[in-house]
Amino acid sequence: MKKIIFSIVLFSATQSFAQTLFSYGNKAVSKSEFLAAFNKNPNPNVERRKALDEYKNLYINFKLKVQSAFDEKLQEGKSFKAESDNFKKQIADNIINEEANAKLLLKEAFDRSQKDIDVSQIFVASNGDTAAARMEIFKAYADLKSGKKFEDVLEKYCNDESVKKSKGSIGYVTVFSLPYQIENIVYALKPQGFSAPYKSAYGWHIFKSVSERAAVGKRKMSQILLSYPPDATPEEKAKVEAKADEVYKRVVRGENFGMLAQEYSNDYSTANSKGDMGEIGLGKFNRSFEEQIFSLKNNGDISPLIKTDYGIHILKLVEALPIIKNAEDPIYQASLKIKLDNSDRLAIAKKNLISKWKGLIGFRKAFFNETSAWAFIDSTIQEKSTDDLIAVANDSTLVFAFKKQNIKLFDFIEYVKSVRYSGKESGNKSYPELLDMFEEVSCSEYYKNHLEDYSKSLQEQLKEFDEANLLFAAMDKHVWSKASEDSIGLKSYFEANKTKYNWQPGIAAISVSANSKTLALELYEKIKANPQDWRKIVSDEGAKAASDSGRYENEQMPIKSNVDKKIGFISLPEKNSGDDSYSFIYVTGIFDKVEPRSFEDARGLVMNDYQQLLEKDWLADLKRKYAVKVNEAVWNTVQ
Repeated sequence: MKKIIFSIVLFSATQSFAQTLFSYGNKAVSKSEFLAAFNKNPNPNVERRKALDEYKNLYINFKLKVQSAFDEKLQEGKSFKAESDNFKKQIADNIINEEANAKLLLKEAFDRSQKDIDVSQIFVASNGDTAAARMEIFKAYADLKSGKKFEDVLEKYCNDESVKKSKGSIGYVTVFSLPYQIENIVYALKPQGFSAPYKSAYGWHIFKSVSERAAVGKRKMSQILLSYPPDATPEEKAKVEAKADEVYKRVVRGENFGMLAQEYSNDYSTANSKGDMGEIGLGKFNRSFEEQIFSLKNNGDISPLIKTDYGIHILKLVEALPIIKNAEDPIYQASLKIKLDNSDRLAIAKKNLISKWKGLIGFRKAFFNETSAWAFIDSTIQEKSTDDLIAVANDSTLVFAFKKQNIKLFDFIEYVKSVRYSGKESGNKSYPELLDMFEEVSCSEYYKNHLEDYSKSLQEQLKEFDEANLLFAAMDKHVWSKASEDSIGLKSYFEANKTKYNWQPGIAAISVSANSKTLALELYEKIKANPQDWRKIVSDEGAKAASDSGRYENEQMPIKSNVDKKIGFISLPEKNSGDDSYSFIYVTGIFDKVEPRSFEDARGLVMNDYQQLLEKDWLADLKRKYAVKVNEAVWNTVQ
């Protein structure tokens, strides 16, 4: 029996080692880990086996440097922790959005954006008596189901005069026009269909889909508003209307709409911007005004005079913005995502995940004396004595717990204060209701803060990010900063390797660049005429142009065209790759021979070489510290 067990253990250990590609010190790297890293950035221009051979050495060196950083506890630095936490928050948001099916919500939003729905409603306001309102709305619902006309049922049961006056019309709506839960109801209806009763914070609703149409998109609009004075008399209104007629005639004659808006419009939010109302979508204005906006078809069209309770409006269609039909349009997708993030739909989808998260994070509700706890909270908020309650409820009373965190009554009290002092309607809720809200908020925060415990994807991305940061920190400590601070070592290296640092034949030149061809040609003519003034000529153009003087070897010319190696030669401006800027040079000196560089001239090259030397010596030390062993049998199977 012992022999069988020993054989099993030995076989398992052999299998485990068989997949180890290399080890360093007491750490091991598997074949799968190595290939996963290699396959993220393969070089298609190099034969794969050769690329794998090169990458093996790079990856071993990478692992040694990162292990050195861990052993030196560079991961405990404040900046490292802050960057890691910030990255984690960003990735966690993306992963949670994926869990909430953000992609599906985006597709749903796009699909709904293709259609507008004309919506009406029957509304019964609660007016403090929710039971009575509920009874009335369900009577209305029964009447509708029995076949009675929507308008008749509305007239019979609706207790809101403004809704009655509009005959229940909400007007056309599209995606994001309504709260998400209501939007879901409306978009699920067929034309002429009506919904089951829906309870809102204000009362009960029954929604009806009157008709559908292809989405009309948005309009960029301008307006001139000549408003009525407060409590205007008929005579005062007549004066405003006469002035509006006069302005309207000037608009129709072709006078500048924006200038007239600045001069006459009383809508000061738009008058100062020449009447610009921005982009107008559905649901921003009442139905009749909205219909006037969308009745204008051609850019530049002017509406007739429009009379509202506010005064007389003159509208101009600046641009009709068509609805985007391409679901893959990146700009429209980005705008939809912003709206999605700012809407309630993503929050609702996340809220629906909380029950699942509670199971994962080990949520446990504590048992405590609620009456005493609520009394303790009251006394604490009102800064009264709590001595008589401390035995049964105090700051340390457990409210609920997660796997790695206990939530105490103190935490809940802080939440209650923040909600109560926020001025929001939720501040009026009872303690049990606030506790339910606090549970949801706490569960969401805990899940997000510990997401790496539940998401392999986050674990891998965090590991990759942290190792890259540790590599940078270790390189900076042992190579980059060390080289820049070691001025004696840098100069000694230069003195020992002077023959490596020579100037090759070339030129001295003034190099000029400008943000356009026209400006480059202007500078070309000015410098050609007065080369000694090149600094002033270029600086007079501010950020539109830049210049520099330097020595350039024949193989490192700052321009692509051939250079006539004569002092005073000036090249024609040529376009730079990557942008619309243009450059030219003016030759100020010729160098025909190889010449030794001074330390200052060679400093950049010396720094690079010295860093490579430091890195080489450092790696040699690391390989002595962490003995590297490659499993050749496994390496031969890597493809």
